[in-house]
Amino acid sequence: MSPAHIDLNYEIAGPSDGMPVLFVHGILTCRAHWLLNLPAFHEAGFRSVTVDLFGHGSSPAPEDEDAYHPDRYVDRFSALRELVDADRWFVVGQSLGAALTLNYAMSRPDEVIAHVVTNSHSAFGEPNRIGNPEAARERAQTMIDGGIDAIMRHPLNPRRARAFDAERRLQFDDAMLLSTPAGIARTMLHTSPYTPLRHRLPSNPVQTLLVAGDREEAFTPAREWVEANAANFRVERVSATHAVNISAADDFNRISIDFLGEYM
Repeated sequence: MSPAHIDLNYEIAGPSDGMPVLFVHGILTCRAHWLLNLPAFHEAGFRSVTVDLFGHGSSPAPEDEDAYHPDRYVDRFSALRELVDADRWFVVGQSLGAALTLNYAMSRPDEVIAHVVTNSHSAFGEPNRIGNPEAARERAQTMIDGGIDAIMRHPLNPRRARAFDAERRLQFDDAMLLSTPAGIARTMLHTSPYTPLRHRLPSNPVQTLLVAGDREEAFTPAREWVEANAANFRVERVSATHAVNISAADDFNRISIDFLGEYM
């Protein structure tokens, strides 16, 4: 896939000579998920590349189910790297996005210098629960039946985060309301079931930081599993909910920028 065939919506911002960083959001959010983070990364000298996953924000919602497979996102992320003319770059992933960036980093370790992830049941959770096809069908049907209202009301949608002031909440809503319910449903059906990575993480070749939100108690077993089993992982715990980079934005920015700075 050449840069001319990148079919995800993306935005490049920050200093033109900065080290590029790919930011990938999770399910039921969009590239506006990083509103509280990008200014700090830009100030620290990084160039950001943010994307909307299929069906989310302004990205299309292809009918071809193969387009949603995590391995197809590897190709697209690599094409974005070529677009910014980088041999290697940094990668940051949130929730489902963390599963996608982990798959990318482990599949193409020669393209990734270092990697930051947040709480991700998709990547780190029990495979039988994450990959349950019946549960995926039920979640997808909820999106189709409820439409954009169901997307905006869903507990995983971070629009109600206290850290968002009125202006940023409006920015987030404007971006998220462009989402396609059918595309998000297809993500639930054709991306999420293929994201569990416990079988690969003991041989992870890329230096990776997990910024773990301790206020999401359901993530504790997965975080403990990572600490005991995942190779080349560093874990930093902060007081944050699932959307770690929003609910503890200052901590996330500081810890992540310091970590990536070690590899500049």
